[in-house]
Amino acid sequence: MAIRYRFAALSAAFVLLFAAVPALAEEAEIEIEEIIIEPSEPAPEDAATPAPPLQQTVQEVFTPSSGSPYTEDIASPYWTTPMDITDEEAVWNMLMQPITVIDPGKKTTEKSQVSIYREPDEDSKIVGEVTCKSQGVRVIRHEENGWSLIECYSSSFHTPASETGAWNILVSGYIKTAYLKEVQPSDQLGLVVDKLTQRLYVFRDGHLLTTLLVSTGLVQHNGKKYQPYNETRSGEFLLVSRIGDFSSDRLICAKAIRFNNGDCIHEVPHVLQKDGKTKNYRSTEPYLGQKRSHGCIRVQYHETPEGVNWRWIYSQVKSNNSRIKLVIWEDWQGRQLSEPSPDTVLYYNPKGGQYYHRLDHCNNGKGIVFTPFTYGELDDQPYSKLTCCPYCNPPERLSDIRAKNELYAPGGDHEELLNSLRADYYAYLEQE
Repeated sequence: MAIRYRFAALSAAFVLLFAAVPALAEEAEIEIEEIIIEPSEPAPEDAATPAPPLQQTVQEVFTPSSGSPYTEDIASPYWTTPMDITDEEAVWNMLMQPITVIDPGKKTTEKSQVSIYREPDEDSKIVGEVTCKSQGVRVIRHEENGWSLIECYSSSFHTPASETGAWNILVSGYIKTAYLKEVQPSDQLGLVVDKLTQRLYVFRDGHLLTTLLVSTGLVQHNGKKYQPYNETRSGEFLLVSRIGDFSSDRLICAKAIRFNNGDCIHEVPHVLQKDGKTKNYRSTEPYLGQKRSHGCIRVQYHETPEGVNWRWIYSQVKSNNSRIKLVIWEDWQGRQLSEPSPDTVLYYNPKGGQYYHRLDHCNNGKGIVFTPFTYGELDDQPYSKLTCCPYCNPPERLSDIRAKNELYAPGGDHEELLNSLRADYYAYLEQE
């Protein structure tokens, strides 16, 4: 059975370079000494040196099943809906459609996993793992022998739990048809996390309500080895359990909800000051908008102008049977961010404000009506020193967008380290 994957070899120099990266404690189930990193001052922008223009090309349309051998519009529309957050109708329709999960029986827990087999036979090679009850799969076809061909991003976690080490690889294979269960998600909310933009998009009543900053998983070194299982698995999920607050070392991850085995979505972690009450987010909050976690999804605690933060979302999840759908879009190599129009209106506080905003009001400056200017003026004085507001999340600077597009340019490899750590999996597949 065919298995779809993308792989690039990593040079020895690159491995040596990354070996010096310190581990950051988070919500991982293994013990890692926490290192608190103080945020540094942003580097000053050189308004006299505009970002170089990039060659404009026709962009490939990416979907969660990009590269799959099964190109038909099969199963949940999650798999074939373009990853375009501006198409509200298509995204909302995708979020509201049934999801097929795995449920082998009454003894199944939310941390149980079943194997995906290369052939419809339990004696054939295992090509991946899928988490029960919460992770959606794409059903390609049902066989007459009681097996079904499915596709999903393998939810391999750290060994010895994982049979394969197929770290977030889109795989196809067989599981027993009796395990498949279709679930209708809630029409209350729908959540989209895009690993390319590192944003959480909150949909309600058919429309995009607001956008929040997140941090998904980052492959890190724990002092002994790299942890490829840190990469947040992409796919289609249901929020299944309100875990509440939990801690890892000194970090407190508030209001967590499980969505995939040990991975949760929760508020960006904090530590408590000596008074035991005051929350300090300095070691984690500055890195929202970047990969940083050990697999969980960290979400901003600042309220957007729409009054939404992770605590608000948590309050909407009334029970462990909420059935709210969370989809995670893969940051496929070749995906590119759109450049905002120069006429896009932004706002700032001319009386000493340090941020630029997407609206004329923001919780980061309550009671202040901001002054408008345009995105095209962002590199001009007096706007060139402004930074992107971490509350309302306006468009990133053009230089930052182009830097990310260069990293994700077609033909490159933005995750060389992770791909190198997948080498054992590909060697395993070649074994008899």
